Amino acid sequence: EQSYMESVVTFLQDVVPQAYSGTPPAEEKEKIIWVRFENADLNDTTRNMEFHEIHSTGNEPPLLLMIGYSDGMQVWSIPISGEAQELFSMRHGPVRAARILPAPQISAQKCDNFSEKRPLLGVCKSIGSSGTSPPYCCVDLYSLRTGEMVKSIQFKTPIYDLHCNKRILVVVLQEKIAAFDSCTFTKKFFVTSCYPCPGPNMNPIALGSRWLAYAENKLIRCHQSRGGACGDNIQSYTATVISAAKTIKTGLTMVGKVVTQLTGTLPSGATEEEILAHSNIRRSPLVPGIITIIDTETVGEGQVLVSEDSDSDGIVAHFPAHEKPICCMAFNPSGMLLVTTDTLGHDFHVFQILTHPWSSSQSAVHHLYTLHRGETEAKVQDISFSHDCRWVVVSTLRGTSHVFPINPYGGQPCVRTHMSPRVVNRMSRFQKSAGLEEIEQELTSKQGGRCSPVPGLSSSPSGSPLHGKLNSQDTYNNFTNNNPGNPRLLPLPSLTVVLPLAQIKQPMTLGTITKRTGPYLFGAGCFSIKAPCKSKPAPQISPSKSVGGEFCVAAVFGSSRSWFANNPGLKREKDQSKQFVVESLYIISCYGSLVEHVLEPRPLSTAPKISDDTPLEMGTCPRASWTLVRTPQWNELQPPFNANHPLLLAADAVQYYQYLLAG
Repeated sequence: EQSYMESVVTFLQDVVPQAYSGTPPAEEKEKIIWVRFENADLNDTTRNMEFHEIHSTGNEPPLLLMIGYSDGMQVWSIPISGEAQELFSMRHGPVRAARILPAPQISAQKCDNFSEKRPLLGVCKSIGSSGTSPPYCCVDLYSLRTGEMVKSIQFKTPIYDLHCNKRILVVVLQEKIAAFDSCTFTKKFFVTSCYPCPGPNMNPIALGSRWLAYAENKLIRCHQSRGGACGDNIQSYTATVISAAKTIKTGLTMVGKVVTQLTGTLPSGATEEEILAHSNIRRSPLVPGIITIIDTETVGEGQVLVSEDSDSDGIVAHFPAHEKPICCMAFNPSGMLLVTTDTLGHDFHVFQILTHPWSSSQSAVHHLYTLHRGETEAKVQDISFSHDCRWVVVSTLRGTSHVFPINPYGGQPCVRTHMSPRVVNRMSRFQKSAGLEEIEQELTSKQGGRCSPVPGLSSSPSGSPLHGKLNSQDTYNNFTNNNPGNPRLLPLPSLTVVLPLAQIKQPMTLGTITKRTGPYLFGAGCFSIKAPCKSKPAPQISPSKSVGGEFCVAAVFGSSRSWFANNPGLKREKDQSKQFVVESLYIISCYGSLVEHVLEPRPLSTAPKISDDTPLEMGTCPRASWTLVRTPQWNELQPPFNANHPLLLAADAVQYYQYLLAG
């Protein structure tokens, strides 16, 4: 037996280092390359009949999480009980992209050729099924029901991402997009006019339930929609100083670029973007920041080309969104709002898309918000909306997630709009009864719509440097301007600049959370709950810069799992008196740690008087955490799966619902 002193020494050697580092004894973990929250049949609230009576049964959809490793991938499900369940795990080399394909939309004239094989998993691996294709040049579709590969789609160039919905499977290449029918996986259409981006998304797109948005390389005037990006109304003193410094730097840089163009050479330290622009300068002038939205149902088969000679069939909108190349974009759940970011990452734009049945030139794109992150450059990697579309979280490669308040109809977020568990109308009852709505419309129409206090900025979007003036559109507006009820006509709604209410930075390890706030994880798939904390800002713990300073993170809004774990014997519907104003925010980092953050908006503490128009502030608190990263000794979990597997049960339920709708 050990003596007393020997026991103390052993304790100091074993326990103290763990408490300092916040982790159990060093255990080798696999390297995570990417993380993603997935939408599939398992959490489809519109087509999965299990969630149709969500408020009466207390049953809520789980979080579906995908983790890509340097060798293989893994799928997790986090139900409302908080007990993480592993659904899939395999090791077959690096995986660049993967998607769980939802059951396709069928009809009496359109049948699913793979109904007996679903659910399907689409994977882009370094080594394809054929073994002879170049790395990452094919998409293999595997049946999770039988375990067999049912389809392989080959390409000549590398694949960078996969997107899917109930209509199509979209394969993203560097300057091309290929869409395949979800029932037959035959090629439906393709786009070759994409504007390249230096990263992290080489070819950013956004896929909604029906629309597909991508970065176009030219602005075609005859297809240009009304509206689009306009100048920001607010510029801080710091932003002005930095802008002046950038102007001086730009002037000096332009001299060098003129010399470079005359000599036909580039300096050795040129960036990838400059090299790309230089290589294309003789070929064709590419225009950055242009977005085209197409309707995947009405667009024709074959190549989708936006040109002066092409018609506008299937083109929903075509507009300028930024002055720099597009870096990332995402639709809200309804598909009517689109958030876009450029390569600088200073500002994120929120657009409302109002379509017209005639052509894209008659559609309107309202620039509702400019979400200002800061003056330093950052690359955006993930954008997520809350289910009620009142909150947007934007995550950068620095590992920081920025939380912004917005309204689906625009306007300044305030106590009235964001302190209620439900979405409120744009105008309150008092404003309507007092006639303030009509007065506001009259003042707006006299001022010309978007009136900017900054000199030099035109009130009309056509006066912005991002827009061109179309005589045909002006004639049309003058002819039909007597109809103020048409939202596609001038005046357009005013632009609102919004700052983030919270900036949440993921720690390098969960041990830092343990040391600061309390929760501790005991094993992969397990979680711990922290006692309710006061509404204070979360500690800003910066991750280590050992991996180039870039950290893959993903975020999603969802119902609180820590609430259920703290009240295991209480049904959720019995606590309707305590309704959360904001859903919890779940953030997964490249270290395999999933953390639930509770968001608590409140009136601005420095406001002299609290009213409906009082600005907001927010307190955040990490409440629960999970460890989901696997170790090299982890067993694989591969199909064929049993009939009671959650993914198979969900696929059967959705397919049955689809057959009922199709008659």
